[in-house]
Amino acid sequence: MAGPRVIAEITLVHPELVLTPTIEAVPEVTTELEYQTIAAPGEYYLFFQAHGGDFDRFDRAVATDPTVSDPVVIVDGDEFRVYRMRLTSSERLVLPKAADLGIRVLRAESGRGGWIATLEIPEREALREFRRLCTDLDVSFTVDRLFHADEESAGEEYGLTPVQARTLVTAYEHGYFENPRGASVEDLADDLGVSSSAVSGRLRRGLGRLVENTLVR
Repeated sequence: MAGPRVIAEITLVHPELVLTPTIEAVPEVTTELEYQTIAAPGEYYLFFQAHGGDFDRFDRAVATDPTVSDPVVIVDGDEFRVYRMRLTSSERLVLPKAADLGIRVLRAESGRGGWIATLEIPEREALREFRRLCTDLDVSFTVDRLFHADEESAGEEYGLTPVQARTLVTAYEHGYFENPRGASVEDLADDLGVSSSAVSGRLRRGLGRLVENTLVR
């Protein structure tokens, strides 16, 4: 019988990682990697969802970002946009290489000056090998959290992702839902190590999932 799933939350930073110049220029916008596709050998198209800030500033930053080209808005929502972009260089496209080690990427979003990735790893050695791969490419690799999936499985029955569950629990523990509030969004952002817009988005989507899967259901 397989053991409990091991989840690692890591931060990857390098100036040539995809969209890093844009992330640094418009940190209030949170960008999430949705998926990628290979158009031809060595030619990648990436799909990102952006939310939480000034889209006009984001678009201007993307237009001059050397890590991507041909940005196209394919979904324009009230509070988010989904973009398709072509990767200009795959030299430091490290997350897809994790699959070769049996690692599954559960989530990747901008933060801490780079990308925060949540990974499901088959064993600790796979994570160490992935760290060596990133180090060889001069990509800064920091393990922020390492835990078993069952530690945060309580939110799954409500449709919450581990990140959303962790954010909601952190907000509750810090008195965010009290009146008066014991903590601000900025306080939660400092504690979680992400932007205020990322926290706002996690809270909004997490609470939406809770309502959808409790009161509505």
